[in-house]
Amino acid sequence: MSVLEVDDGRAALNGSRPNPRQAREEAVDELKSSLKELLRTLLRTTVGVALEKVEGLAGSFDTMAASGGLAVGGLLGGVRAGLAGGNPVWGALKGAVGALSPAMRIGLVVALVLALVLLPVTVVLLLIALIVLIIVAAAKAAS
Repeated sequence: MSVLEVDDGRAALNGSRPNPRQAREEAVDELKSSLKELLRTLLRTTVGVALEKVEGLAGSFDTMAASGGLAVGGLLGGVRAGLAGGNPVWGALKGAVGALSPAMRIGLVVALVLALVLLPVTVVLLLIALIVLIIVAAAKAAS
């Protein structure tokens, strides 16, 4: 009968060491597993850092869009709509309006409503002015 000894987690019989080929294979296997774990850790860290940078960049774009005014809001809205496959002009318009303060949005709505309400009045006034011009031109031509 032989006595079983444990040496660094490896079993050997009668205190004998494993042969060099077996020791080399174990060392290579251990090196492979260590390198795989190192690669996993490196990838996790790199992807984590890249995601943090992208999130920071997206946050700065949101801040610029919120406080950058009409031009930046319109530009970012147009780019966003163009990348999504939509109409960039409509996206720029929505982005510019989105960058306005609530008071400016209310003012814009009031101006548009007044323009729609006063449009018929404006058309009537233009027609009256045109009729007056025609009558004046006819009176000058007759005299």
